[in-house]
Amino acid sequence: MSRSIALQMTTLVLYAFASGCCLAEEKEVPMALQPFALKDVRLADGPCEAAQEANRKYLHLLDLDRLLYTFRQNAGLPTSGEPLGGWEKPEVEVRGHFPGHFLSACALMYASTGDEELKAKADKMVAELAKCQEKLGGGYLSAYPASFLDRLESMERVTWAPLYVIHKIMAGLFDMYQLAGNEQALDMLKKMAAYFKGRADKLTDFQMERMLTVEFGGMSEVLHNLYGVTHDPDHLALANRYDQAGFLGPLALDRDNLSHIHGNTQIPKICGAARRYELTGEENYRHLTEFFWDRVVNARCYATGGTTSAEVWPEPNALAGTLAVNNQECCKTHNMLKVTRHLLQWTGDPAYADYYERAFWNGILGTQRADTGMLLYYVPLATGLTKQWGTPYDSFWCCYGTGIETFAKLGDSVYFHDDDAVYVNLFLPSTVTWKDKGLRLEQVTRFPEEEGTSLVLHLDKPTTVGLCVHVPYWATQGVTVEVNGQPVEAAAKPTSYLRLNRTWNDGDRVEVALPMVLHAAPMPDAPELVAVMYGPVVLAGLSPEVDGDLLSDPADPTQWIEKLPDAPLTFQTKGQKAPMRLIPWHQVIDEPYGVYWVVTKEGGPRHKQILAAQEARRKRAARTVDEVLVGDADSEKAHNLQGDKTGDGPLGNRHWRHAVVDGWWSWDLKVLPAGQMTLSCTLWGSDSGNRKFDLLVDGTVIATQEMKSNNPGRFLDMDYPIPVKLTKGKDKVTIRFQGQPGNMAGGVFGCAVLRPE
Repeated sequence: MSRSIALQMTTLVLYAFASGCCLAEEKEVPMALQPFALKDVRLADGPCEAAQEANRKYLHLLDLDRLLYTFRQNAGLPTSGEPLGGWEKPEVEVRGHFPGHFLSACALMYASTGDEELKAKADKMVAELAKCQEKLGGGYLSAYPASFLDRLESMERVTWAPLYVIHKIMAGLFDMYQLAGNEQALDMLKKMAAYFKGRADKLTDFQMERMLTVEFGGMSEVLHNLYGVTHDPDHLALANRYDQAGFLGPLALDRDNLSHIHGNTQIPKICGAARRYELTGEENYRHLTEFFWDRVVNARCYATGGTTSAEVWPEPNALAGTLAVNNQECCKTHNMLKVTRHLLQWTGDPAYADYYERAFWNGILGTQRADTGMLLYYVPLATGLTKQWGTPYDSFWCCYGTGIETFAKLGDSVYFHDDDAVYVNLFLPSTVTWKDKGLRLEQVTRFPEEEGTSLVLHLDKPTTVGLCVHVPYWATQGVTVEVNGQPVEAAAKPTSYLRLNRTWNDGDRVEVALPMVLHAAPMPDAPELVAVMYGPVVLAGLSPEVDGDLLSDPADPTQWIEKLPDAPLTFQTKGQKAPMRLIPWHQVIDEPYGVYWVVTKEGGPRHKQILAAQEARRKRAARTVDEVLVGDADSEKAHNLQGDKTGDGPLGNRHWRHAVVDGWWSWDLKVLPAGQMTLSCTLWGSDSGNRKFDLLVDGTVIATQEMKSNNPGRFLDMDYPIPVKLTKGKDKVTIRFQGQPGNMAGGVFGCAVLRPE
């Protein structure tokens, strides 16, 4: 038995000991707060309603025949129209995931808006998928052959996340039943559950656990949801088998096992664990959910509330070196808010509402173009980058699927209630109807442009009910309340609920003022690397010429940023070498921007380092004979880029080139015909693995470089003297990067030839 398998087995035993091996029975778990149904919440005029409408138009735009193409093709039924592009191309192994998301989004949008035309479109899609299911034997339903599952179960030639796709289809069917009343969808889902139970019953616990090392989406969650409807013990038993012991077990034992793993593979497992707790009362699943949330939100989140770089979690509180083009995969924010919603219902703790608000404004709004409904995959957090929008028919990334769901349910966590009070968690123009109390609560606000909100109570008769308003963590300047124009004493501190208990009359109006101030959100491992927030919104700087270094007190942004009086939520730097305008990140569309800035006190150690680095760059520029701009197509072409098995890509606001095993590349660079030349290359100090490569000048090896995390989180400028005989009498040379046997070459972020000092 290999060491890795032995470790998995040990974890399995530990988890079995911690949680018990017997199938739990259904048990009602008391909730501190209850959500309102989506159909009872309606958005009003404002940015959220505009985003919802853009999403609704996109859902109407999508063609059913194209959505169904690969399902019909897989079932051997006639196809019509063209297949979708992007991740839904017929040759892509996760084809079929987006149509599942589409069903969920249509069901959510129907609940949010009452759009009967969209419901009819989704009902038709369910009926067409039923034909595919019947043709495939009456149980299995997917856009790929069942052989993908055979390969997964045997762990031989495994394809890209087959159960991830199955979850999306099953979740779409569940939502069509739960939110749109489609009984056919429930029948199809039951048949799929029976099919997958038949497959799972043939697997030992070890085989099942091994299979679950491949991303499987929210299989546990959707099957627990199904059990919540059917109360069929078979559905609970099957759902439990998708609770991966190797991942959940350490969390149940308070072990942080998140570093260096793919984030969005894991979060849906926690959603499943949360549903298991809600249905069975097993406390271990509540505990591990709370522990997981803490380890993500309090140890691995950016100021935006988003998390991960290149889709992977770093070590706890090690974020400063992770800013890049591919931070904050949008799927993760979507799913972390689902986890947060569970926790808020269980506890009523306003700290969860704090996080929900932060992530909502900085990780949900702003990830969609309200003019087209197009979506993001990542939120770039390195300075000088832009948002990269998808297309209507040629993207369909994972975040397109969660995105169309997100913007179909923007109202799902604005309001909650307990037995005798309504809770306002987000400040959005909207209404909520509480039928049991005869109450329609209308929220009128232009938040965050307006620093507060107004609440109007519409009642059939005088009613005694509590009104609880979220007082966020950023409300440090106090809260003032007026009822019908009269001040009301209201004791409220940040991260709390302000509660008003009284008998209300129809038309009563409550005004809540929550003054906002600038505040810094520093990196936990680099207090001088800060994002700036105003209330709950992260500000983005729009002047790419600012290199990110500012002189002031990093803890007090009021010393170096001021609010412009004539433009809402617009700010500018003051007292800096170059002006920079800042606006809320969620308002950025196509502009290059920055979120994090190095802010240091003049004359301090960090400032001295910056000045030294600037002087080094000045001296280097004076010595430069020629330089290739890596990743710039014109510059690399001008330097005669040649190679085999070479590629390039971004890291933060820099660009790299490398060659995979057995690959190479070269550039031609100018030299002086006399004197000692130096080849200077910029490398990334965190690179490691099989990266040992030779540097050649006109075919002669002048150095060998091995990358072994030489300087983690920092770039390295490495100088390699070029023997005079290789440049004597020449005006240019060919610089070649060649991996040693079994090794990659690079990545190289910069390459220049320098004259003697």
